[in-house]
Amino acid sequence: MNKHERASNGPLLQSLALNVVGPLAVFYGLRAAGVDLWWAVLASAVPPLVEALLTVVRERRVGMLGILVLTMVALGAALSAVTGSPRFMFAKDGWMTGIVGLVFLATLRGQPIIYRIVLSVAKGKKRAELEHNWQASPTFRHVMRLLTAVWGMGLLLDSAVRVMLAYTLPVDSVMLVTTLQYVALFVALEIVSRRYGRNPARVAVIHGEAAATAA
Repeated sequence: MNKHERASNGPLLQSLALNVVGPLAVFYGLRAAGVDLWWAVLASAVPPLVEALLTVVRERRVGMLGILVLTMVALGAALSAVTGSPRFMFAKDGWMTGIVGLVFLATLRGQPIIYRIVLSVAKGKKRAELEHNWQASPTFRHVMRLLTAVWGMGLLLDSAVRVMLAYTLPVDSVMLVTTLQYVALFVALEIVSRRYGRNPARVAVIHGEAAATAA
């Protein structure tokens, strides 16, 4: 792997470490040390919070994705503190994911949230190109809305499965199983998004529509 590839993979590796490996390591490390379940679950939210803050620092602004992550962490911590129920603390991740899924679907009538997220991390010419594509290309708008709908429905499915597992699995197994389930769903959604959104024929149509409007 060359220097450029390592640099481009840095944010992804950081996200995996802090959103997947970090919470599991904190939770099971504290449980092995005899820490109470409630505190172990609460402490496991720290690595994702750190990742969200690092993203804000790296981008030098709060994008839509950062707002979503920070909001989920803050609301989840508040609800957990109020209830004090270990199983609810696991289930609240599912409820929060469901709320995000509904937010995704609620944006379909205007600018869909996938477009807003992509736009929030784009800079310079790329950002201008995205804005022009949104204005000029019906195909681009369709792609953004379809991907937003797919992610919204996927997050609602994740929500239902997480809540069910939180109340049926042995309590110390919930975090591992739900994390693996979330990773599998996220990878599947990412693969679908990339294959659909970056289809060469579809990209060519979008560029053609954008160029025709510019001309």
